[in-house]
Amino acid sequence: MGEEFSVLGKRLPRADAVAKVTGKAKFMRNIYLPRMLELRFLRSPYAHAKIVKIDTSKAEAFPGVKAILTYRNVPLAHPRGKLEYLLNETVRYCGDEVAAIAAVDRDTANEALKLIEVEYEVLPAVFDTEEAMQPGAPLVHAEYGTNMFHGSNDQLIPRCRPDGWLPIDIGDVEKGFAEADYILEGAFQTPTQYHCSPSPRSVIAQWTGEELTVWCDTQLAYYLHEDLSRSLGIPLSKIRCISSTCVGGYGGKEPEKVATLAAIAAKRTGRPVRAIYTREEDITSTRVRASYKAWEKVGLKKDGRIAAVSHRMISNFGSDNPYAFEDLGAGAIQTCSTLYEYETVRWRGANVMTNTVEAIGMVAFGDTPQAFAVERFMDEAAEKTGMDPVEFRLKNCTRYGDRAQTLYTAMGLARHGVPLPSTEIEWGVMGTDMDSLQEGLRQVRAKSGWKEKWQGWRTPVEINGAKRKGIGVAMGIHNTIYAPYAATVKMNHDGTATVLSSGTDIGEGFETAICQVVAEALGLRYEDVTAVLSDTAVTPAGVGIFGSIGTSSGVAAGMHAANDAKRQLFEIAAKRLGVSPNDLEAKDRMVYVKGERAEGGIPIAQLCLMGYQVTGNAVNPSRETIRDKKSGKIIYSLCSVATIIEVEVDTETGGLTVLRITSAHDCGKAINPTIVENQIAMAVTVGNGFARSEEYIIDQKTGVLLNPNLLDYKIMTFLDMPKMKDFDKTIIEFPCAWGPFGAKGMSETGSIAAAPAIANAVYNAIGVRIRGDHLTPPRILEALGKVPRR
Repeated sequence: MGEEFSVLGKRLPRADAVAKVTGKAKFMRNIYLPRMLELRFLRSPYAHAKIVKIDTSKAEAFPGVKAILTYRNVPLAHPRGKLEYLLNETVRYCGDEVAAIAAVDRDTANEALKLIEVEYEVLPAVFDTEEAMQPGAPLVHAEYGTNMFHGSNDQLIPRCRPDGWLPIDIGDVEKGFAEADYILEGAFQTPTQYHCSPSPRSVIAQWTGEELTVWCDTQLAYYLHEDLSRSLGIPLSKIRCISSTCVGGYGGKEPEKVATLAAIAAKRTGRPVRAIYTREEDITSTRVRASYKAWEKVGLKKDGRIAAVSHRMISNFGSDNPYAFEDLGAGAIQTCSTLYEYETVRWRGANVMTNTVEAIGMVAFGDTPQAFAVERFMDEAAEKTGMDPVEFRLKNCTRYGDRAQTLYTAMGLARHGVPLPSTEIEWGVMGTDMDSLQEGLRQVRAKSGWKEKWQGWRTPVEINGAKRKGIGVAMGIHNTIYAPYAATVKMNHDGTATVLSSGTDIGEGFETAICQVVAEALGLRYEDVTAVLSDTAVTPAGVGIFGSIGTSSGVAAGMHAANDAKRQLFEIAAKRLGVSPNDLEAKDRMVYVKGERAEGGIPIAQLCLMGYQVTGNAVNPSRETIRDKKSGKIIYSLCSVATIIEVEVDTETGGLTVLRITSAHDCGKAINPTIVENQIAMAVTVGNGFARSEEYIIDQKTGVLLNPNLLDYKIMTFLDMPKMKDFDKTIIEFPCAWGPFGAKGMSETGSIAAAPAIANAVYNAIGVRIRGDHLTPPRILEALGKVPRR
């Protein structure tokens, strides 16, 4: 039997549930400070233009206006290490900030914005990545000299070539192709996707003397803290960043320069300043998931083994970006190099700048778009060999002992942007937990009834007039980042505990998870532990929440800090009981001698009083210490997913309905199964929208976004998903080597496999491959040869 837990693995209510449902949770819109001003922005109507003249005099005279910011009166700082400044003389996408007005209320600021007179020199713009790569194409950043991003002084990419291509090579690919029995090639596209948080970007800045406090709806208060320090030229000790109740990040929830501009306006006016984006601003002027163009080639053996694979990918970088090659690098090192047991690999990737909003990672960054190309292509590979697509994946999927690495190594970086001593990639290994991928494939095959429904290639599951049913499979892996992260556990005199962490609960359940883990480690009850999160004045260092880092690193640090506090409690108890600390255990608010619980023990509350102030502190052990016992190599932190989806396609209308989803997810150990299931539902829904409906439509002549609202930008709703009885969310528990009690982050993986599984199911239904960006009715009808694409 496995280890028995008192708190871990239980379906307990969320720690923040009562505050949210009773309205006590403080969202950004609920925070109002005395004399607070509202900050609003004038935005560029052009995709690329130079500001020849800007006259703010009429706006300055408008009653209620307290400050106006333009490129002429703000510091020449590069927010988050990007190429741009806080405000720029040259605007580079439609919606780029031109000026900001702080006024007594939003209406006053909006009226005053109309009074700013701007004369533009419209410059040539480019929106397509392939066009942007051509000689003579308009340069998004003229001073950079190329549209191929290859790093900067603030963003080092040691492994990127000067021409902008990042390479990964494993073995002799040309030899692999020469020895292959079959060769396949294909070109694919993936779509742009808007992060679509329920709450648009928001920030409040207030000065008290020379000290700055910023409240922000962000998943990365740590990055905000550092960026404010760099941009404003003041020490970190003078800045406090508080991540207020954060609502949905999905990889894009950072205020970036908006926070700095709000702080500048607050300093100049001597009043608090708040900036809250409208939905239209959030869609047009923040961040999107990068779109890709991919050229794939695979060499196959007759037995279905993959002898060689070549990937060439270009990503739409947008006009600027603080994350350089993270998106490309993640998919390169994971989906494209290690998802399958490829014998040889060649991968080339480039970030191409265009006159569009910045494009960064979104749920399962890098892996979701690259897998949308690769997993559609691997379905073609399986068909070429005549193999069942599930069997093809079982034969070739990664497993324990196979090579593994991190996306930062792909870029040539150690932690915190420090270059590695060598640009050669030193491969580590997958841990025993990666055998979860095979198990996941087997479980979804059984639960979906695959063997009964799969009729073979180009044979639908069922035909009913114009309607055809199909079934498809896909799989994926994604980083569940393990990194330096600190936590503090403060014991209170009544035996309860407070855990301090820079992790942020953005709806994924971080607060609940860390409280459950700390309670389990200390032998307390769940209700005995509370959390203080993401306040740089009091919480210890931690980067926040991204890349499924929360459980793997943030909660892990909480466990280590709890163990440190428990060590101190045991030392106090051991003296009292006349035993070694190693002879003790903690359970149900008591410390006992092992095996002598019936004899009684000491209440933890009493030990807290005896120690006066017991405080546990911890930083996660270094990755280099987590090694495979067989090979001695570093174990790298990844999680897996396997998904089978059934669809129905109406061949007369192009209508596509997702009928049933069976998805298996590796989480190491489910800290709270209900929250794990909720995260599976979220990620699969994101993948569903990514494949089917979320078209980010930019006018290719003007660069204007044509659907900047949630009426025209179609996100998935409950009506677009199967009923709960037809959505099987399977939890796979293969404990990992680095996480708390073997648990690890898994909130993102669902989106990786959902999109290609839908595409592969559509192929099974209609017998035509769709390699483009969306599976909308017009695309499906076009594939069937019934209507031209609009």
